Amino acid sequence: MSRVDKPALKGSWIGKALVVLNPIVKFLLATPLHWPWSRWFLLLAWEGARSGQPRSTPVSYVRDATGTFVTTGDKWPAFVIDNPTFRVRLRGKWRPATAVIVTDQEESRREHERIFSEHGWFRWLAGIPKRDGKPDDAAVAKAIASGRKLVRLEFGAES
Repeated sequence: MSRVDKPALKGSWIGKALVVLNPIVKFLLATPLHWPWSRWFLLLAWEGARSGQPRSTPVSYVRDATGTFVTTGDKWPAFVIDNPTFRVRLRGKWRPATAVIVTDQEESRREHERIFSEHGWFRWLAGIPKRDGKPDDAAVAKAIASGRKLVRLEFGAES
């Protein structure tokens, strides 16, 4: 099964590699040693709703003129939507944040295609093949239908 059919990284070879790499990336992003990693990754942090325990995960992001975006098939968006403890460490600075899932299917498809075209790393991570030099439209649509989400991050003041 491909990451187009099952967008979550859990169980994939990339997911298995991230079990080893995520603790290292989390450590680096949380320290003054964040650069150059923070050019491509940011650290999401929140408190568990039931446990109250701190949780965090590093994610790849795209920050451009239209906003800051993360695309994922994983479950973490459910834990940060409307969570007042949600914050992001972006380029060495902690910021309160809000995560907004792009729910309009057409907007999600259009933005996924734009991001996958402009940022090949994201396309590769999502397992989206190229067709005629651009992301395969059918694969993008199938990945979204299978659970891939586009998350727009909005930030408060730096701390």
